[in-house]
Amino acid sequence: MSRLDLLRYFTPIAVQLAAVEDELQHLLSSDLPVVKKLAEHVRSGQGKRLRPALVLLAAKFCGVETREDVRFGAIFELIHTATLVHDDVIDHASLRRSKPTLNAVWGNTLTVLFGDLLYLHAMSSAIRGRNWRLMEILSDVTTRMIEGELIQNDCLYNLGTLRKDYFEIQERKTALLFGGCMESAAVMADRSAPDCAALRDYGLEIGRAFQLVDDLLDYTATSEQLGKPVLSDLREGKLTLPMLTLLERAPRDTEPIVRRIWEVGEASPIKPEDEAQLRALITRYDALSETRNLAAKSSKAAVAVLSAVAGKASIKKLLLEIPEILLERSK
Repeated sequence: MSRLDLLRYFTPIAVQLAAVEDELQHLLSSDLPVVKKLAEHVRSGQGKRLRPALVLLAAKFCGVETREDVRFGAIFELIHTATLVHDDVIDHASLRRSKPTLNAVWGNTLTVLFGDLLYLHAMSSAIRGRNWRLMEILSDVTTRMIEGELIQNDCLYNLGTLRKDYFEIQERKTALLFGGCMESAAVMADRSAPDCAALRDYGLEIGRAFQLVDDLLDYTATSEQLGKPVLSDLREGKLTLPMLTLLERAPRDTEPIVRRIWEVGEASPIKPEDEAQLRALITRYDALSETRNLAAKSSKAAVAVLSAVAGKASIKKLLLEIPEILLERSK
């Protein structure tokens, strides 16, 4: 899915999304040349803005009448960006969205410090909103995202990684942020506790589906679609669900290939014969279908939980379509 694919879903919030961009510009502005160059690099490689769009759509669905949706749309995007900046350092990544990463251009020290600065800008803006429930949501989401990163790094290059580790990482690093985007809008609108929980659960389910599709694309998309090398997760020592499934179904054939890929290292391309053998095994043992099926299950669960919540009908229609659309993305 590209930004163009999402345009019709973002049309009702186009004005607010533009305001989010202005807010991000304001939050990232600085008199310091070093901050200016890092911020400009991040802005030039912006993504789909899916997380702030969810905040804005949920706010419109719930009837939020203040500009706090714009504030928190920008806040959630800053938190998301900070995690990506730090992830690129941890993963030694050189490309993101087909552009050189911050760490590839300016090194790890400046990149880590800039990621920290993004977190602080996000929290400072949230504090100015003076809504303590929203602060609790942000604090919990951010804490658990970092815990997810700790779990993931503890599992790197470990053939004994368990499914429960994978799902714990997925929940903390991805799903909770989506859930926080949706719940925050409900809190802004003073919705009931059951409505807040339902919107959070909708976000959690689409976050799960989003990450499952992301993990699937690492084995099915091209480097041009991904904006980074294919099989990046595996090369970086991460065993996501497709590979965990294959290791369960064909351990004797798969483990030697994985070990060879890890021995070569991230900086070197996978040997063509190893990649060919791995892809043949994936096909032979149908190692992708479970990931695809779980993503579809989460998509349906998101639709089911939101169906019972009252809100603006035209926005509800879009929110009910988005989970299915996210399943079809190719990057």
